[in-house]
Parts: sequence; C-alpha cells; structure tokens
Amino acid sequence: MVEEAEEEEEKVPETFLKVVSEFYKESDMIFKEFDAIHDNYSKGADIIEDLKKFRSKRPSVFGLIYDIFHKEVELEDKIDRAGIEKKERDKILEFRERFSDLADEIDILVLGELGLGR
Repeated sequence: MVEEAEEEEEKVPETFLKVVSEFYKESDMIFKEFDAIHDNYSKGADIIEDLKKFRSKRPSVFGLIYDIFHKEVELEDKIDRAGIEKKERDKILEFRERFSDLADEIDILVLGELGLGR
C-alpha cells in the first residue's frame, strides 16, 4: 500500500506532458507572439491585454509559462519525474531566459484576476 501511494505521488499528470509537448511543437509561434509582447513592453506599453489575448488562445500553455517563472522548483521536479527530453527542457529554459523581464507582468495578470493585484 505504501509503495502504491509513493508511485501515485511520483506520477506526472498526462495533461502536463501534453502541455510541454504542445509548448515545444508550437515554440516558434509562441516565441513570435512573446517577441511582439516583449517589444510592446520594451516601448513602455501596458501588456496585460496582450497577455490576456495569448492566454485566451492558449490557456494551458499560459499556465506552463506562469509556472516557468513562478513555480520553478515544482516545474523542475515535474520535468525530472516525467523524463522530459533535453530538447524540450532546453526550449523551456530558453523561454525563461529570453522573456524573464515579463515575469512580473504575468504575475500581475494572474494576481489581478484573483483579486490580489491591480
């Protein structure tokens, strides 16, 4: 019984694997969209609406992006337990590094919708 409970704890949800796969397969488009958002941000624009549009088109990927910046330890653990391939890991790392200055804006959006922000 204890072994079964430990095995259940070790499993990574299938939806997580699908989202990571989708993120990797669609990474060119995702990076292009975030390049545009980042460009607006660099010009001093409020990007909350841009982020909302992205999230409405790709809600599961947006959740992964939120985790990339705000749940790094949990995400790394899930990635390790799921045996995510190096190429997919590298794409996630590239995204984190390339768009790290948008982390606060992503947080503001999520917290705002929880009634804790703006």
